[in-house]
Amino acid sequence: MKKTIKNKQEYFLAMAAMEPLLAKGFDKLSPEEEKKLDQLTDAVEEWETKEYPLPVNPDFVAILEHLMQTRGYNQTELSHELDISKSQLSGILGRSKYPNVDLLVNLHQRFRIDGNILLQSLSPR
Repeated sequence: MKKTIKNKQEYFLAMAAMEPLLAKGFDKLSPEEEKKLDQLTDAVEEWETKEYPLPVNPDFVAILEHLMQTRGYNQTELSHELDISKSQLSGILGRSKYPNVDLLVNLHQRFRIDGNILLQSLSPR
């Protein structure tokens, strides 16, 4: 059954329901938990796409800034979520450092950002 998020409260409830499943680890989820996580993830992604659309052809920094704005993260919180140092995130946001493959994979898995968009965001303009 497809879950649809109708408002911000339902969005936060869905995010809260996802946290223990993500913390458990993908390889430790039961088939029922996997199905629940997939449904929640799809619903969250659909709602975020509608409520917080990414800019067309964003650059990588714009994607990170969008995450910070829509999720209410500061640099410290986002660096923690992405499992990178604050100085690395600061360098990427300041355009003096470049993201590595691990960061791109983490963004894709954690925030469900399409890998093609991430790669295109790094292309020279």
